[in-house]
Amino acid sequence: MGEIDSGLNMNIVLVILATVLSCIIIQFIYKNIFGNKKSKTEEETSMDMVEPIAPTSENTVTESRPTGKSKKRGTWKQKTEFSHPWLLKNLKGHPGNVLMVDFSANGKFMAATCDEPNVAVDPAGAAARRRKPRDRRRSPPAPATSTPQRISAEELAEALRPHLLSPKRMWALGYPLEIEPNSSKAVVYINPPPRPRPPQFTSFDVNAPEFVPGGSQSDSGRGSWGSTPRSESDEEADAVEHLCVRCDKMFRVTRDGEYVFEDNCVYHWGRISSDSRHTCCDAPFGSRGCSAARFHVWSGTKPGMNGPLEGYVRARSPRGGIYAIDTEMCYTTAGLELASIAVIAADGRLVYRSLVKPSFPVVDHNTRFSGIRPRDLARATKTLRDVQNDILGFIGNDTILIGHALDNDLRALKLLHGAVVDTCALYPHSRGFPLRRSLRALSQELLGRSVQRSSSGHSPLEDARAAMDLVLLKVHEERAQQVLLTNPLPILQPYDPLICAA
Repeated sequence: MGEIDSGLNMNIVLVILATVLSCIIIQFIYKNIFGNKKSKTEEETSMDMVEPIAPTSENTVTESRPTGKSKKRGTWKQKTEFSHPWLLKNLKGHPGNVLMVDFSANGKFMAATCDEPNVAVDPAGAAARRRKPRDRRRSPPAPATSTPQRISAEELAEALRPHLLSPKRMWALGYPLEIEPNSSKAVVYINPPPRPRPPQFTSFDVNAPEFVPGGSQSDSGRGSWGSTPRSESDEEADAVEHLCVRCDKMFRVTRDGEYVFEDNCVYHWGRISSDSRHTCCDAPFGSRGCSAARFHVWSGTKPGMNGPLEGYVRARSPRGGIYAIDTEMCYTTAGLELASIAVIAADGRLVYRSLVKPSFPVVDHNTRFSGIRPRDLARATKTLRDVQNDILGFIGNDTILIGHALDNDLRALKLLHGAVVDTCALYPHSRGFPLRRSLRALSQELLGRSVQRSSSGHSPLEDARAAMDLVLLKVHEERAQQVLLTNPLPILQPYDPLICAA
């Protein structure tokens, strides 16, 4: 019995020792594993709670960070302002002064605080920008636009004296010139540029009947000298024949402006490129037109001599000044007529702008190029005579007028003027006269500016400013050349050993 009790006591002692030993081992493992993490957390918390010592200044700010879920951080107060050049140059994207630079808790990222200005931020817009995927494709660089420096009107007038067109040059370019002094009649000589025409083949009919004078059924036998009663086609005989400027077809219009035959006009509105294709639809030259209109149109003038033309005016007294003019026109039964005008001064200031009501019925508003719509002419109140009276109020006989293909504008205005500067003459075509460079090409090449590219039509104000800037650019180029001529570079003399030794 005693041996059994001693055995039980021994087992109890062993169980107690095993339990104590297990507790010691568990405690040791717990301290080694979780003790290090706890110490690190306490150390980081203590470091965050310590405020850096910084001198009191006006640039110190008080900031607060939102507390995270796992780590508690104190508020940042009076951060030190850093002024080191390395920090200021390399920490980009900060609108204010860099106040503090520190690493994140995991040591992988560098964080910086700066003096942020008070800028209102739209949270919805900021969130949308954050969600928007970044486009890594680089956008094409925008063309550099240049606006020439403005100069005084007196200096500009003196620089433009050599560029004023002579009467002979104006006659060749199609400017209206008066027949005799103090008259309201003018003459215009039109020398149109050569227009390419598709090849035409003429076929002959060998079975055609022989023509016998006076033998036709419609002939009365008395030839053209006989007096016959007027037929129903007498009105057609009094009609005037014109050449359509769009499709190069002949059409006839009565004296009252009515079309004898209503024929649709099928044409290409674009120019012909260097590879003999139309720029409007890229169709080969000679193909059927891509646009259609109800009536044929004409410009109001014919190749060669035109006149005498009535209704022209001119300034009689000197007023000085320099102005750039551009007009937009629409097609009427009498040809092209004025529909809009814009005048600017040498400093780019708008001087005059108005819509004009045509005198004859409108056939085509030419909206693609003129920008004029029926609703625009419906609210136009001024006539051509009113516009002439307005512009003669500030334009004198010595005023310099600037424009691109200004002959068309003066014919539309019915204005006789002798002091004109045309950008077509300042920047001639490489293949010579009568070809002309377009204002859009000149502005894009020399000014880096896109004009006349709107689908709603041209703007007379934009075109007038482009013409004025092209003239200013020419004046600045000539001044730079004069400076080089007056101050030439020193000519290098050949090396002479005798002269150099002396």
